[in-house]
Amino acid sequence: MDIKRRRMLTEPGDTLLLSKSSMDTAFRFTEWQEATGLTPDRFTADPICSVPLPIYTQVAPGGRQFASVKPEVMWHPLFWLPPRLAGRYNLPTGPDGALEAESTTMWSIRVALELTASGLYSIEEGWLDILATVGIDVENEVDLARIEEWQAGGVDDLLDSIDLDLYLALENNPNWALQSAMALTEPATEAQWAILADSLMEVIMDAYDEAANTPLHELRETIAVVASLAGVQLDEVPTDDEEPAQEFWDRIELEARDGIYSTVQEFLDGPASDAMAWLTLTRDTYWESVEDLQSLQTPQVPQEV
Repeated sequence: MDIKRRRMLTEPGDTLLLSKSSMDTAFRFTEWQEATGLTPDRFTADPICSVPLPIYTQVAPGGRQFASVKPEVMWHPLFWLPPRLAGRYNLPTGPDGALEAESTTMWSIRVALELTASGLYSIEEGWLDILATVGIDVENEVDLARIEEWQAGGVDDLLDSIDLDLYLALENNPNWALQSAMALTEPATEAQWAILADSLMEVIMDAYDEAANTPLHELRETIAVVASLAGVQLDEVPTDDEEPAQEFWDRIELEARDGIYSTVQEFLDGPASDAMAWLTLTRDTYWESVEDLQSLQTPQVPQEV
């Protein structure tokens, strides 16, 4: 079996569980879309996993799950998840124990845990090229044409034989990742809020250089971008006042873009200060979860892949 690893989006040292930066999350969303050809409705944007995850849907008979994905990235194991990992469990988490679909956050944690534990993703070396394990080279034009034909509905016994459970079935308890994800969802979510808030605080602090006399329009744009990102990535952070997170960040973005401020200091004392205070409170409130998770070691099961 030919073993080849490839880098895509992550760098050495990056874990799949938890994104380290708000800006990285946004860039990776765009990079994933460009690299794969998928539209945003076919992959996740939850930063709880440091890379977007493709969303599996029902496929018509004779069709292929990711027929629109660029064939040169079909080496990625995320496009070959077995049904139990590609799909979502119905769990008794609704009112009075009613069944409801596993949340995107919980599913993302489960996928991150399984791919890392199996070695399909290596923190230091990147992703396993799953097509290389069956002798298909995405850098070979003939093999690319073969992949395209299969994506279009053609019969290919070799491609149809790919089974990631050969790597993923590592534990006697097949539900270990689900159980871990259920336990981790709340602390991991809180830790992610703290990390993203901290990264956005850095963006704000780096935006103004008194010695360089940063122009007001540049500072405005930075705060507007921070507000836009926070409004998406931190919209579920609970607040003590009557202004929900989304409304707060919508207001900050509007003030940054259209508010009347004649001096840099006036703007710093206004929207920039409000944004910084909100992020600081969020970071400080939930940082304990970051410290708790730092001791977490993603399950590693010895296996040569």
